[in-house]
Amino acid sequence: MFIESPLKLSVMVAAFTTLFTVTAQAQVFEVIHPDVDQGEVELELLTGFVLENVDDGEEQSAYELAVGYGVTSFWKTTIAVEFADVEGDGFEYEGFEWENVLLLPLGDGDHDHGGDEGVSLEALGLYFALEIPRDGGIDDGAIVVGPLAEARFGPVETIANLFVEFPFEDGEDEALIYTLAAAVDVTESTAVGLELFGEVESAFTSGTESELFIGPAAYFDVDLGGGRAIEPRIAVLFGTESEQPDAVLSINAELKF
Repeated sequence: MFIESPLKLSVMVAAFTTLFTVTAQAQVFEVIHPDVDQGEVELELLTGFVLENVDDGEEQSAYELAVGYGVTSFWKTTIAVEFADVEGDGFEYEGFEWENVLLLPLGDGDHDHGGDEGVSLEALGLYFALEIPRDGGIDDGAIVVGPLAEARFGPVETIANLFVEFPFEDGEDEALIYTLAAAVDVTESTAVGLELFGEVESAFTSGTESELFIGPAAYFDVDLGGGRAIEPRIAVLFGTESEQPDAVLSINAELKF
């Protein structure tokens, strides 16, 4: 078909690109564990790398630096800052989070699992976080709250998170955020498993699925001596929605002392 003018052609190309361009924003992924050790300090580095090229202005990778402290035997508080490597713009500060885990008096709270039989509830807790993005400040932030659970089904250890995000901004609906991880021990210091991360926008109105990632993960526990340990985790997570990255390499490391 003959296009009568360059202007008409450019408009058609722009419209086609708008319809079919995939937005590949990077993000970090973390399964929140319901565990608290009084007096323990935790340093965390969370990373997420989009395994494809992204357009200018999109995030190629994301990072979170966090410091947590076990204030009591049942309360851990964490301060985190987020950064992103934006294509064409370099590293940018993205936001701030204040996170809290409160253990409930259920389960034995013992995370040194040795049994491979039966079903048991290991721990149960509540999560509360204040999120403040760089743009707009607290008025564009949100509160995230919900339960945490750890359970064992024979040799399989599972962690589940179910959170509701309450935005401060007028006109923004609540979102439902859910996470599920299941892992089995390979050695005393190594485990492999599967992780799932999802979010439902406007969860209590239209209930539109906005993202869903799933993929394999490997976990390591390295004893450094002197009461210190480092716990690396590596996962490859595949996006199932059309506007998500096809795959994200997620590498986290946690230093405890």
